[in-house]
Amino acid sequence: MRRMEMKRVILSGLLLLVGALAASAQRGLKEIPDPDVTVQEAGFKLPAGAKINLFAADPQITKPIHMNWDGQGRLWVVGSPLYPHIKPGEEETDRLYVLEDTNGDGMANKVSEFAADLHIPTAVVPGDKGVYVANSTEVIFLRDHDGDGRSDERKIVLSGFGTEDTHHLLHTFRWGPAGHLWMNQSIYIHSHVETPYGVRRLLGGGMWHFRPETGRLEVFMKGLVNSWGHILDEWGQSFMTDGAGGDGINYVFPRFVGVTSPGASRVLRGLNPGQPKHCGLEIVTGRHVPKDWVGTLLAPDFRGHRINRFRLTHKDGAYVSTKIEDLVSSTHRAFRPIDVKMGPDGAIYIADWYNPIIQHGEVDFRDERRDHTHGRVWRISFPSRPLIQKPEIVGAKAAGLVSLLDSPEGLTRTRVAVELRQREAEEIMPALEEWYGSLKKDEDLQKLRAIWGSQAVGAFKQSWAEELISSSNPRARAGALRALYYTAGEEKVSRALLEKAVEDPNPQVRLWAVSVLAQLPWPDTVALALRALKREGVDKYLDFALWSICREHASRWLPVARERNPFQHTWQLFFAGRALKQAVGISHVLKSLAEGEFETETQLDEVISWIANVGEGKHLEVLFAVALADGAPKSRQIRALRGLRDAARLRKQRPTGNLGRLNQFLEKGNGTVFAEAAALAGMWKLEEARKPLEKAFLGPEKVSSNAALEGLRALGGAKTKQFFSTTARNVRMDFDKRLRAVVGQTRLDPKTGAGLAVSLLQGARKADDVKVILDAFLVNKNGPSALAEVLERPESAMNPSMALVGLNHAGSSANKSEALIEAFRKAGNLRPMKLKLSSAEMEAMMLRVAAEGSAARGEQAYRRAGMQCIVCHAIGGAGGIIGPDLVSIGASAPVDYLIESMLEPSKKIKEGYHTAVVTTRAGDVVAGAIARQDDTEIVVRDAKGIEIRIPRKEVATTSVSPVSLMPMGLTAQLREDEFVDLIRFLSELGKEGPYKTTPQRFVRTWEVLQPHDRTRDAIGHYGKKIFTENIESYRWTPMIARVNGTVPAKELPRVVGRGKERYGVARFPLQVNEAGKIAFNLRGKLSELTVFVDDTEITGSREGVSEVIELTCEKGTSIVTVVGLLGGGMEEFSVELLGEPGVIEVAQ
Repeated sequence: MRRMEMKRVILSGLLLLVGALAASAQRGLKEIPDPDVTVQEAGFKLPAGAKINLFAADPQITKPIHMNWDGQGRLWVVGSPLYPHIKPGEEETDRLYVLEDTNGDGMANKVSEFAADLHIPTAVVPGDKGVYVANSTEVIFLRDHDGDGRSDERKIVLSGFGTEDTHHLLHTFRWGPAGHLWMNQSIYIHSHVETPYGVRRLLGGGMWHFRPETGRLEVFMKGLVNSWGHILDEWGQSFMTDGAGGDGINYVFPRFVGVTSPGASRVLRGLNPGQPKHCGLEIVTGRHVPKDWVGTLLAPDFRGHRINRFRLTHKDGAYVSTKIEDLVSSTHRAFRPIDVKMGPDGAIYIADWYNPIIQHGEVDFRDERRDHTHGRVWRISFPSRPLIQKPEIVGAKAAGLVSLLDSPEGLTRTRVAVELRQREAEEIMPALEEWYGSLKKDEDLQKLRAIWGSQAVGAFKQSWAEELISSSNPRARAGALRALYYTAGEEKVSRALLEKAVEDPNPQVRLWAVSVLAQLPWPDTVALALRALKREGVDKYLDFALWSICREHASRWLPVARERNPFQHTWQLFFAGRALKQAVGISHVLKSLAEGEFETETQLDEVISWIANVGEGKHLEVLFAVALADGAPKSRQIRALRGLRDAARLRKQRPTGNLGRLNQFLEKGNGTVFAEAAALAGMWKLEEARKPLEKAFLGPEKVSSNAALEGLRALGGAKTKQFFSTTARNVRMDFDKRLRAVVGQTRLDPKTGAGLAVSLLQGARKADDVKVILDAFLVNKNGPSALAEVLERPESAMNPSMALVGLNHAGSSANKSEALIEAFRKAGNLRPMKLKLSSAEMEAMMLRVAAEGSAARGEQAYRRAGMQCIVCHAIGGAGGIIGPDLVSIGASAPVDYLIESMLEPSKKIKEGYHTAVVTTRAGDVVAGAIARQDDTEIVVRDAKGIEIRIPRKEVATTSVSPVSLMPMGLTAQLREDEFVDLIRFLSELGKEGPYKTTPQRFVRTWEVLQPHDRTRDAIGHYGKKIFTENIESYRWTPMIARVNGTVPAKELPRVVGRGKERYGVARFPLQVNEAGKIAFNLRGKLSELTVFVDDTEITGSREGVSEVIELTCEKGTSIVTVVGLLGGGMEEFSVELLGEPGVIEVAQ
C-alpha cells in the first residue's frame, strides 16, 4: 500500500509543480523559431569547401513544395500557403513561380507569378513549350501564348487521381532520359485515370510513367508510403525515397512492390533500413562539384533539418547504399528541405518549406505554429571550383543538341531530352545517327544515351538497343533491355536475344529480361523467364520479378502444369507453384525431394514450407517422414514439424499415416523440437500425447512447460480442463505452474478461468504475472466481461500496485473493456488519475524539459525494461518494429506532442500504426499491425513483434481500434524528474549533436547471454570459449546499443564465472559477402574484453581503449562473441564494421 501511495504522490506532485510553473509561463511559448534569414543562415553546417546562399525567399515566393528547371535556365516552383487543406469559403490561390538569375550572381533577381489559382499543387515540370502541374486530382498543362509571363492556356491532361490526403496527392514530376514524364503518388491515394489505352488504376502508393504525346500512362511500381523522391542514374536505373518509410534509398524496377501496397502478399525493402525518412532525391553530377561527389545521392531529411548524402556501389547486379557526410544540416527548427535539384550552373538548389510544424496526421491542422507565409530556395556552391556556363538548349541546332546528350551535367542531358520531345524526328535523327556511328566499341554509356535520344524524339532505334545487349558491360546490357521494356508488346522483340539475356551471368540483366518478357504476349514467357534460375546469383530483386511473372502470367502455364512439368527443371516447377500458393506439380517436387535432388538447406527449407502450405494428407506424410528420419539434423526436424503445425492450424490438414509416431519427440525431445511437437500434438488432438504433455507441464524446465501448455490447450477436452483446474487450485504447487494452469483454463473457458485467476492476481507480486494472466482474458471476446464479473465481488480486493498494472494493461488493450477497467479500479481501491495537462500546464512542462531535462538520463529511462520502449520502437533501425522508428522524432515533433503522446498514447496515433483487431469465429481476439494479407490469410504482427497467421475463412470481423499499441500508464512508473529526462531525450533524437544517428556502421543489435548454471564449472575446464558453444539451454536475449553505438556494461546480464568473476557476454552474426580481409574496430577497456569469431579467440594488444581487428574470412556467416569481465572498470564497448560497405555487414 505504501508503494501505491508513493505513485500517487509522484503524479500529483508532477501536476502541482506543472501548475506552479504555468503561472509564470507566457501563453504560446512553443519554440517558434526566428524567421529572419540571417538567423537561419547562422544555423547551417556545411562540408569543407561548400558555401550556401539565399537564392530566393518570401515574400517573393511562399511555401515552396516542388521545383524543376527549364531549358532556358529558369527555376519553376510551386508553393502552397493553403496546405494542409483549403478552408470552407476559401478560394484556390496557390501559386506557380518562375525564378531567374539573369546576372549570374547566384541569386534570383527576377521572380514572376505564372499562375495564382492553383489548389495545393504538389509537382511542376516545364516541357512541351509550357509546364505540367500536379493540381490536386489532375495533371494540368499551362502555357503562355502572348509572352506576358503568365499562363493563358489551361488544359486538363489527366484526371481521376485520388485526393484522400493532401500530402499523398500526385507529386514528384521528373522527365526521364527517354522522354517519359515520371510521377508518384502515395499510400492513401486511389486513382482511376481514363486514357486512350483504357482506364489505368493505382490503389495506394506507386509510380507512373506517361507519354504526353500519345496519352499512354502506365504503372511502373507499387507501394512505399510517401514516395516524394525519384531519380534515374546514369545507366537509367530508378531509385526512390520515402517520406514516411525508413529504408533510405529504394532500388525499384517494373512490378516492384514496396511496403503498404494494398493486398500485397510480398514486398521488398530498401537499401538503408533504419535511415531517416526522406522527401526528394537528386543525383550529384557535373564539373562544378568535387569529383568524389559525382554519383552520390542527395536525400532531404526534412524531419532532421538536413540533407543526407548516400554513396551507391553496384555489386553483382544489386546495390549497396552507404550514408556519408551530409550535404547540409541546420540547428534552425524551421529549416525543412523537401526538394533538392542540381542547377544549370552546377550548384545545388534546395526548396525549404520552412515550417516548425510538418505533420498533418498527428498535429492539428489549425495548430497556431503552422507557417503559411515563409519559404526559401537555398543554393550550395563550391567557390574554389568554376561554375558551369549555361548551355544553349532551346532553339539549338540538331547537331548541337545531340552533342549535349553526352554532357557531364545530368540536368543538361535531361533538358536536352525534353527539347528533343518538341522536335521532329526528321530534324534530329540524322545528327543522332551520325553521332552513334562515330562511337567507339567500348563507349557503351554514350550508345545508351543515343538510344534514349531516339526514344525521346519518338523514333526508337530498337536495333541499337539489341546491339547493346551484346556489350561486355552488364550495366549497359541492363540499360538496353530497359529501353526495350517501354515498347515491348508493341514492337517485335528478338526471341533469341531474350533467351540469351534471361541466362545472363548478371542478375540485373536477367531481371530486365524477365521484365521485358512480362510485357510480351508469348505463351511461354514464364518458361523462358524461369531459365534465370539456372544461373548462380539469384538476388532478391530477380527472385521477386520471377515470382511476379509466374503469378501475372499464370494462365499461360498453369493448365499444362496440371498434367506435366512444362519447365526444364523440377526446381522451376516448384518456384512457379510456390508463387501461386498452389499444389501444382507437387508430385514432381516430392519425387525430387525423396531422391535428394534438393541439396542445400535453403532449398529444403523452402520446399518444406511450400508443402506445408499447399499439401494434402498424402503429401504431408512425406513431410512427416522427413522429420522422423534417422539421423535427421535437428534444424530439419524443427522445420518439418513447424510446417506440419502450420498445415494443421491454417488448413486443418494432417498426414495420412500413424500420427502416434509424434510421441517419440515428446518422450525424448527437448527444447525447440519438443515445443514444435507439443503444439502439433494438440492440433492433431493426439490423445496418447496427453501424459507426456502433462509430465512436461509439471516438470522443472520452463520452456518445455510453456510448450506443454500450448499443446494441452489445443488438445482441449474435459480431461484438459480438469488438469488445469486441479493444478491451479493446488496451493502447494509453485506459483508459475499455477499461473500457467490458469492461462490454459482461461483460453478454454474464460468463465471458469476467471474464478481461478482472482486468487493468483491477489497473490501476484510481479507486474508481468498480472499481464500474463490478463492477456489470457483479453485474447477472447468474452474474456474481459468474465473477469470483470469476478473482480467486482467484495472478496476480490487486490494489492493496489498490482491492480494499477491490470488497469493500465486493460486500458491499452485493443479488446478494451470499460467494465474490466472499472473492476480493477474497484479491486485496488484506486482513485482516477489525471493524465491530461491543461494548456498552461503543458507550457510549463515544456519549460521544465528545456531547463532541467537531461538527455543522458532520459536515454537510461528509455532503455529501462519496464518501459518497453525498445521492444516496440527502433532508433535508426535498431529495436522493435511495432511502433514508428524514432531516429529523428526530436527534430520533427514538437515537445508538447511528445509529452501528450507519452501521457495519452491513443490520442495521437501516427498514420500507419493504428491497431488492427481481428476476431475469429472461435472468439479469439488478435490485435496488432497488419503485416500482410491476401485472399487466403491475414498476418498480424503483435506488440511483441510476433507474426500471427489467421486463415481468412476463420475471420469473423476485422476493425481498427482507437487504442494505441503503446500501453497507457507507462509513465506512471517514472518519477517526475525521470519523465522530464525522458522527454528531453526524445526531443534530442535526430538533432545535430550526440543523439543524431551517425553513418558509422556500429553493431546496434546484439544478443546477450542470460545467467546459466553450467558456466561456473565449465569455464574452469574450457575457459571463456564455453560462451561460444552452441548449447541449446543457453538463453540469448536481444539487446540494443545506445544511440552512440555503445553497449553499457551495467545492462549486461551477470554470468557467473570462477570465484567472484562475473562476465557479460554479447554476440552478433557477421555476414561476409566477399572472401578476403575484413576489419572491425573494437572500442572499450581492451584489458577486460575478449573477442571470438566462431570458436576462435582473436588475440590483440589488450591495451588501451580501441583496436582495429583484421581477419581473413571465407564467404558466409560467422558469430562474433564479445566477453567482458564485469567489475574491472569496463563501462561500455562497441564494435564498428570497417571497409567497403557490402563486403561485411550484420547478418539479418
